[in-house]
Amino acid sequence: MTSSRPLGSLQQAILLLLWNDEYYGLEIQRRLRFEGKNVGAGQLYPALRRLEEQDYISSREVARVGANRVYYTITEMGKNVVIENMMEIFYIFRHISLDYLHPYLEEAVERAEIKPGETVLDLSNPLMEKLRLKIIELLKPSGKYLLMNTNPDFSDLLSEWIKSEELESVELLDEKKVEALPDETVDIALLLFNVFELNMEWVFTQALRLLRLDGKLVVFDVMAREEDTIRDDLYKIYMPMHSKSGVPDDLDEMMTEKGMNILVYEKMRGTITGIFQKKSLAK
Repeated sequence: MTSSRPLGSLQQAILLLLWNDEYYGLEIQRRLRFEGKNVGAGQLYPALRRLEEQDYISSREVARVGANRVYYTITEMGKNVVIENMMEIFYIFRHISLDYLHPYLEEAVERAEIKPGETVLDLSNPLMEKLRLKIIELLKPSGKYLLMNTNPDFSDLLSEWIKSEELESVELLDEKKVEALPDETVDIALLLFNVFELNMEWVFTQALRLLRLDGKLVVFDVMAREEDTIRDDLYKIYMPMHSKSGVPDDLDEMMTEKGMNILVYEKMRGTITGIFQKKSLAK
């Protein structure tokens, strides 16, 4: 099993260096120095020993004239722990991104003009409690808030949040419960900063099916990266959960083809804000 403890910077550097090749101790030390890390033997070898004890690297001794050399190689467990630590960095960036984007998310919600008594289906990122509380206030006294849990690991946390805040108007749904909802039962569908975590086709199909005539789909997300790049290939290999992100830049055309009117469609600094109104049965 990989450790849940973060790797130290030296350990991380060693594992990255060994990702595709094996090196002996002095080679590792020299290559780290080329990268600007002035690591002495008193730091390097204890770090190598700890990594081997954790099964993140393996070693083999090669006989030679003079002193034998010990070569080090990363293990699959070592690769997994590097990726695990990178996921922690993505988690930090997500929080930073949400904090930075909050004014834009809030503006998208304001422009949707949510009214008291309406029913909202929320398919958005799970980490936006403050914005959700504002939306719930807009729906009072008789509105309904259908919150889809996009991550099974969050079920207990979201249920606890609903209970602690005494949010009687909020109903927590999973994917199957969303699919079981009757057609044309919601006034607003929110899809904020979460397209890359969900199946995009499923999200839009369900949102458009559930919207009443004149209902609004509110989208805010980053613009999808270009496909077929080397970076894309690397993401797919090493970070499959993050191999795709955002919404396509022709989202407006896609929504028009599905029978939606465009109320707002803006691109700014790599993000897209879209508010689409259902005027005919979605195709």
